[in-house]
Amino acid sequence: MAVKTGLITSEEAFGTKGVYLENTIKRIGWQQTPFLSTISTAAPADRSTNVALGHSWYYDEIPTGDKNNAHVEGGAAAQIKYFTGSSLKNHFQIVKNGYGVSGTEEHSTRVNGSAKLATQGELSSLEHKLSIEQILLSDQAAVARVNSGGSLTAGKCGGLKSFATSVNTIDAAGAELDMQLIRNLLKIGFFKNRPYQYLMVKDTQNDKLLALLDKYKQANYKVKQFDDEVLAINSSYGTNIKIILNPFLAENEIIAYRSDDIVKVNWRAMKTREIPTSDDAIKKEIISEFTLRVCTPVAFAWLKNLKV
Repeated sequence: MAVKTGLITSEEAFGTKGVYLENTIKRIGWQQTPFLSTISTAAPADRSTNVALGHSWYYDEIPTGDKNNAHVEGGAAAQIKYFTGSSLKNHFQIVKNGYGVSGTEEHSTRVNGSAKLATQGELSSLEHKLSIEQILLSDQAAVARVNSGGSLTAGKCGGLKSFATSVNTIDAAGAELDMQLIRNLLKIGFFKNRPYQYLMVKDTQNDKLLALLDKYKQANYKVKQFDDEVLAINSSYGTNIKIILNPFLAENEIIAYRSDDIVKVNWRAMKTREIPTSDDAIKKEIISEFTLRVCTPVAFAWLKNLKV
């Protein structure tokens, strides 16, 4: 299944230096932005279109097979079947964070010896990445941007949960987390030939999950996630599934996802630029323009309303 048709890598689109801030996320600080750090990043192969139209993509439905496929010798040819899929859409959002210092502070340092401007840049970059993490994971609905005839509307990226449907959502209805709920969650992707790679949890459900895994002896081993070790589990419905803590989830939910099928699509890669000033100050701005592409409806599965 070609789930990324119409996209090219960030390096191809912007060059290695053009995605420096993006690449930095994957080397340091992934614990702070685990979802953003584990999904793919790319850019549209064709950016000649109007960005206000948003980003659309198509996906294929996996065939189910037919147990009654029996034919007589010398009989008619097989009936032609046309496999169809569907399409999804999202809109681009601009995210900005500004920082700066006075002309005097440009040459001053903090007690630890770091330059004040550099420190402000690091903190602003972190705030920028944390904002994107929360947007990508939210239930925010996509909003088309409008910039014509005096009408101005900021475009908004539909968050991951805005793609939730009855197909990829399990309502626990206040039930306690158990292994059957985890299996049911993993089945959603497995039976569509898209087994999940991550289970993302907040601390309450993480503690319960670890207790369950210890009870059933399914905590098989730890694996490397970037430069750190994380717990990974094996299941009949997926192997080497990494358990990732994310502070931006609710305490009553767990999200399973396949990072190969979820893409942060950049119209502009994350970058820093100077803001012209008429006063004695140094001002800069970190800016991103992106959307979220959930390549298939089962790229993730959402278990919600668990007992806390």
